[in-house]
Amino acid sequence: MYVVSAQQMRDIDRFTIQQIGIPGSVLMENAGAAVVRELEKRWAGERIVVLAGPGNNGGDGLVIVRHLKNRGSDVRVWLVGDEKKQSEDFRTQLKILQMSGYNTAYWEHGRQEDLQEDLSEAGVVVDAMLGTGFTGKLREPFASVVQQLQHYSGIVTAVDIATGVNGDTGEAEGAAVKAHLTVTFAYPKWGHFLYPGALHTGELIVADISIPPKAEEHVRLVDAVLTGEGLKDKLPARPRFSHKGTYGHALVIAGSKEMPGAPVLAALAGLRTGCGLLTLAVPEPILPVVGSKANEPVFWGWPSEDGRFSVKSAGTLKERAAAFDVVAIGPGITVWDNGDAWLADIIRTVESPLIMDADALNLLSGNLSILGYKRNEIVLTPHPGEMARLCGCSVAEIEQNRVKYAREFAQTHGVYLILKGAYTLIATPGGHVAINPRGSAALAKGGSGDVLTGMLAGMIAQTGHVNNAIQLAVYLHGMAGEICGNGSMHATLAGDVIEAIGPAIKQLSYTVASPGTNFPGN
Repeated sequence: MYVVSAQQMRDIDRFTIQQIGIPGSVLMENAGAAVVRELEKRWAGERIVVLAGPGNNGGDGLVIVRHLKNRGSDVRVWLVGDEKKQSEDFRTQLKILQMSGYNTAYWEHGRQEDLQEDLSEAGVVVDAMLGTGFTGKLREPFASVVQQLQHYSGIVTAVDIATGVNGDTGEAEGAAVKAHLTVTFAYPKWGHFLYPGALHTGELIVADISIPPKAEEHVRLVDAVLTGEGLKDKLPARPRFSHKGTYGHALVIAGSKEMPGAPVLAALAGLRTGCGLLTLAVPEPILPVVGSKANEPVFWGWPSEDGRFSVKSAGTLKERAAAFDVVAIGPGITVWDNGDAWLADIIRTVESPLIMDADALNLLSGNLSILGYKRNEIVLTPHPGEMARLCGCSVAEIEQNRVKYAREFAQTHGVYLILKGAYTLIATPGGHVAINPRGSAALAKGGSGDVLTGMLAGMIAQTGHVNNAIQLAVYLHGMAGEICGNGSMHATLAGDVIEAIGPAIKQLSYTVASPGTNFPGN
């Protein structure tokens, strides 16, 4: 499913109306009806207050009011904003509402107590004040209404996007509505997934309002949100007449005396994800420790120095590099002087796709030019701190511009880049970005990244298709985190996430298509 900017959505709407011939009023009717369906599904019988701005977002709100009143619901509407700025479609819907015999009230300073009284009696408030085109800081009267709404303790449903949130960047300068549910139309918007806007979205429903697929052909859409419906058919098949060689051979290069657990987590995650064979290369001195923690990998001891890989150990790989369908490097290897030269030798030697995580990224950050030695596709998996080191900027700058930094780095260096966090981004060498909507705070624990590295290796080994494998591994990692979070957000360990990989794969394989895409709440 594509994710769009505010301008792209305007262009799609314009083409639908002007070229395809579906009137804007019809799209508005469909949008309002979609919100009503969600309200009745969840909160039938509740008293509802609708806050409607003067633009088309407010027009959607007026449609909602009419449908609810037609059904006999107890609903009150407050019109917010300058009458002179009312859009044509808003005026049309307002006239229809009034001709239907339904009353409206205008919010103005001095009527705060009247609105407060309505809010105190409402079980649900519908925010239809400002849409995805909003930028900057809220002005009056919206700022005052939003401030008043912040004291409301009931359910808030946002139409398209929460008022005060920038639809492109997720920025929320000053006050912004915090919704429990957001119903958006046709496509999700970037502001639903980027911090802090993601915190104002709540559960996200993407509703069909009958925009034909032909409309998107005339707008260059390149970015997407991963969905179960889109990924289930990419899961590698498991034919009955197959064997371990059918599902690929992965190599994980990991570990040091300080961190002997990281290689075990990565290796077991790769095997749980389904690869047929996995070889685990570790510094020789920790081989007994690592071997005592796992039975399933093939172990390979490499020359060491001070409990870590020696600089010359990279040569060990040359005679066997062709045997592996994918190589992952980094979990627990630590950082040392001239480590970038060791890493460069690995990159020169590896003939298959190469995944770089953790300290491999920290070694890389000192000498990005070694990426030029790659012989196949490279996948980088930084968290924001590692990304900041790769880009030579602050973590705050990365978090404020996640999409920009991920896209530009992937394009500039010709790599796949997985920028971890909520929500994890996948950027491709071609400049496309995908959002993973799945995940849980249960994953905020040491070792979760090692698990993802192993899952990436396991999935690439099976499929041989790097982009599909990345999407599957990242999505399943998020699902596994959710499964663990259902047990305990606090007590989940990385090993628990590994155990949840199988249930996550099973859950994904049984995903069924739905008319609306329901993304997890924040």
